[in-house]
Amino acid sequence: MKSDTIFGTKVNWLTTAYLVIFGVVLVMTAHGDIVLWFNKNHNNTLDLFFKYWTYLGDGVLLGVLGLVLLLTNYYRFLMFIIAVAFQTVFVHIFKQWLSAGEPRPKTFFADQIEVLNFVEGVTVRGYDSFPSGHTASGFTLFFFLILIIKNEWARVALFITAVLVGFSRVYLLQHFARDIYVGSLFGILSVLLAYRIFKKQSDNEKLKGGLIKR
Repeated sequence: MKSDTIFGTKVNWLTTAYLVIFGVVLVMTAHGDIVLWFNKNHNNTLDLFFKYWTYLGDGVLLGVLGLVLLLTNYYRFLMFIIAVAFQTVFVHIFKQWLSAGEPRPKTFFADQIEVLNFVEGVTVRGYDSFPSGHTASGFTLFFFLILIIKNEWARVALFITAVLVGFSRVYLLQHFARDIYVGSLFGILSVLLAYRIFKKQSDNEKLKGGLIKR
């Protein structure tokens, strides 16, 4: 697998466009503006969609994929574990140390709480906003799948899935746009680092099987 096509040509271009365009939008808008824009455009269909879509960034799915890989392919399992470890460390350093107590939208916009739209059944937290752990987990999960899946259009679908996980966090008033931007960076970077560290073991015969596939 060549270094310039790690994620496939289409996803490489989409990822570059996402990071550049999103980065420019962040620079050109005030903190919280994107949250308020999403919040003004709530409707019942999007409420239902994002309420459940956000679970795709839940850490439980990381565990499920890890178990599947352990059973089928030690090489991919170990690479995945390294990626998850990097993502966890990156998020923990900022969320628990460097940016501990950072207010989330609910707290930041406390003076506008009566006019904000909340999704019924979603518990909205008030602090430790930066970065978005759900987004980091989602991008780690889906970019790892992009790494191992060959079909280009399936990769594009996975990319869109990851981006929507990030957007769900803003829509649900759980995070600011910058939180999901950095969370997505951490997820992508974690997969890339794991790939670079472990790619030399791809031909290791001992790692080609799994617990149920030898």
